[in-house]
Amino acid sequence: MSSDYQTLEALRQNHPAWRLLASPHAPLMVSFFQKVFLERNARVLDQSDLTEALEDELFHLRELLGQDKFPYLLRALNQLS
Repeated sequence: MSSDYQTLEALRQNHPAWRLLASPHAPLMVSFFQKVFLERNARVLDQSDLTEALEDELFHLRELLGQDKFPYLLRALNQLS
């Protein structure tokens, strides 16, 4: 794969991993994936377990950063229930 500008820009715009890292949500998602999958050495989780872990993480972060953080994720989690 080439490392020229056009190739890298196309990856940044289209590749899911690049899009995640370029996202304002990257710190939340990468730290969450680290805790849930890598630290637990888990490769597969039920949706309910993953949802519960995300709810717990959001609760913790909102305690630290303020209750106005991540309102869109709380709405999305409520729709899953």
